[in-house]
Amino acid sequence: MKKILVTGFEPFGGDLRNPSGEAVTALAETKSYEMKKLILPVSWQRAFPEIEKVWNEWHPDALLMVGLAGGSAAVRVERIGINLCGAIKDIDGLYANGSSENAEERPVIEGEREAFFATYPAERILNALKEAEILSKYSFSAGTYICNELLYSALAKRNRESADMQIGFIHLPYADGQKEGVPSMSLETMVKALEITLSALI
Repeated sequence: MKKILVTGFEPFGGDLRNPSGEAVTALAETKSYEMKKLILPVSWQRAFPEIEKVWNEWHPDALLMVGLAGGSAAVRVERIGINLCGAIKDIDGLYANGSSENAEERPVIEGEREAFFATYPAERILNALKEAEILSKYSFSAGTYICNELLYSALAKRNRESADMQIGFIHLPYADGQKEGVPSMSLETMVKALEITLSALI
């Protein structure tokens, strides 16, 4: 049976909710694969080490990371992680360089290649989401915040270790009722989208 590690995020930026964490938490256990779930802090220093700890101890066959793309109306199937951390503070009040004062961009990993492509079956996932009539699309930028940092870090680790592992990132919209005047999606639909994505990994 395949083992899949699935991650979402805690609320951040003053929001009381984060649908990525809520949707991951709501995923039901299944007999099709073994699943571990992590809800991560939106922290440059703390998020990826939590993934790495479970990765090194549990040795999953696949890693699906999930984040929030506020303002998006669709589920976004990310294709690329880039070697760049933006000058954006995290929930700890720090920039990626560990400083609370010196706002500067920096590489995710100094001296590493500029980008890695996600290794999950993106086309199969997108086709399955569209077949289920879930609004969805490819995305070729996971941003320069912690979502991208996790995707890039995971793909770089896979490359270093020559691991045969499916790795990808899904961005979800705001949940219905979370914010006024912005695109949203029901939590039920988002959970279904993640279930479809996970099924494509086995």
